[in-house]
Amino acid sequence: MNKNLARIILITAGFIWGFGFIANKYILDNGWSYSQLLFVRFIVASISIFIIFNKKIRQTDKETIKAGLFLGIFLFLGYFFQTWGLAHTTASNNALITAAYIFMMPIIIFIFDKKRVGNQTILAGIIVMLGISLISVDFNELTVASGDILTFIGAFFYAFHIFFLGKKAKQKDPYVLMAFQLLIFTFFATINMLFSGGLPKDVLSSDLNISVLAAAVGIGFLGSFVGFVLQSVGQKYANEAEAAILISTESLFGPVLAILFYNDPFNLFILFGIIFVFLGIILSETDLKKMKSKRKKLELNQEK
Repeated sequence: MNKNLARIILITAGFIWGFGFIANKYILDNGWSYSQLLFVRFIVASISIFIIFNKKIRQTDKETIKAGLFLGIFLFLGYFFQTWGLAHTTASNNALITAAYIFMMPIIIFIFDKKRVGNQTILAGIIVMLGISLISVDFNELTVASGDILTFIGAFFYAFHIFFLGKKAKQKDPYVLMAFQLLIFTFFATINMLFSGGLPKDVLSSDLNISVLAAAVGIGFLGSFVGFVLQSVGQKYANEAEAAILISTESLFGPVLAILFYNDPFNLFILFGIIFVFLGIILSETDLKKMKSKRKKLELNQEK
């Protein structure tokens, strides 16, 4: 697979997750707890991947299983705090603040790989964080909502998940790796759900309850199965910093879709927040040095 196809795959995952912010908010707004949502989403995803990739999974080795279980812990913590935060903030804020893992990624890469990320990538991360600040901070009282703080904590664990997945996906089968991530996630989600009130009640008692259940199952298959398989495959052929940027397109798709289709509030702070996040993503994906070199060559050729 070439890098351009990997990029398309990662952006596709970002779009699916962007839509997922609306689906998750709809489910939470109609009576489900975040623990019930996580349980249903990820048990659907786990069943799906173990059925579809059953042959690959049965032939795997212990190292791949261990790697998948290790990655699944960070995946669970990221989703746990993000979904908990979504219950206390808007889908737009939740989507945009999740992009904070872009800012964290260069720091993590430097700590673990002792490798300095380029100035352009660092600048892109700073611009993204500026955008996040515009939509999360109440500038009248200089406060941040509890849901936004929880979402930021989730982004911290996502950053670690993206970093370690980038390492393991290049060494192991991405489908099997994701299977065991989803398995350990479902284990933790089940425990969390049982200690937080149990399964959703009366899920078939009305058209609304049925639609909420259908949304949970649908986002479980699309967001937690298809989306994460796409991420694992894409990260096999992209570096960690680039993958974080491309996946973060969910933070553009999420608020735009939420404003258009879920009546999320819209103001200038949100508009400029979206613009800054978008600019950060574009900057991180644009090789300015290469563009400058091409322009110089073109000018020299024209002079000749």
